[in-house]
Amino acid sequence: MHAFARRSRRILAAGAVGLFLALAPTLQPAEAGGGDRPYFSWNGEPRVPTCDTAAVRRAVAGQIARADADYLGGIAIEDMSRVVETAYTQGRPSPYARRFCEARAEMSDGRTRRVYYAIMEHSGFVGVSWNLRACVAGLDPWRVYDARCRTVRP
Repeated sequence: MHAFARRSRRILAAGAVGLFLALAPTLQPAEAGGGDRPYFSWNGEPRVPTCDTAAVRRAVAGQIARADADYLGGIAIEDMSRVVETAYTQGRPSPYARRFCEARAEMSDGRTRRVYYAIMEHSGFVGVSWNLRACVAGLDPWRVYDARCRTVRP
């Protein structure tokens, strides 16, 4: 029984090391606020990156690009301009910070549409870092984000 217990502990230790190595890239600080300070917050500042940060722009475009081709018809964001913050909430209703943003998106179909997105604190992989939800106005046929993208707006 002793040998079995030692072997089990070694397997568990190897698994823990493997998990740590797998998660290590996600524990690196990401850039926020235009790159002037690193982002990593456990309810400290900065809570979430600004609306026009390069990482946020890539995340918005990536979320729209990953949408099912049947859902958006293969339309993607090519560029974003006129990025503005529309609201910042903290403690209502969740203790985590949320930044609401709006931008004009040049789409791959040649049209310009409004894109709305909410950046949420501690909603990334295993609660580390931030994540977002994005909606392009007029391109939500299944109303995942309610009519006119209301669930990602303040």
